Amino acid sequence: MTKYVLGLFLLFGASFHSQALELVTARVTVLESTYLPGKITFQIDKSTSQCPAGTWIQWSKNEENNKAVYATLLAALSSQNRINLYFDESDTKCKASYLHILRN
Repeated sequence: MTKYVLGLFLLFGASFHSQALELVTARVTVLESTYLPGKITFQIDKSTSQCPAGTWIQWSKNEENNKAVYATLLAALSSQNRINLYFDESDTKCKASYLHILRN
C-alpha cells in the first residue's frame, strides 16, 4: 500500500511541474564560438513566438553539454541539416532547452 501511495504522489507531483514546449524546425545559419565553453549563441532561419528569425539563440547548460551541443550545431550548419529546437513556452530570452538534429 505504501508503494502505491508513493507512486501516486510521485505521479501527481511530477505533473505539476511540467511546462509546455514550443517546437521550431529550422536550419542553423550562424554559429558563434566566442563564449564557449560557458555559452553558445547561434541563429536560425525560422521564427519562434518570441524570437524573430535571425535573433541570437542561446544555449547554456554545463560545459560538457555545451561542447556536445556545439558539435551538433556545427554538424547541422556544415551539412545544412535541419534541427528541432524546443523552447519553454514561457521563454522570453531566446534560450533553447532541447535540440535534435534531423536527417535531410
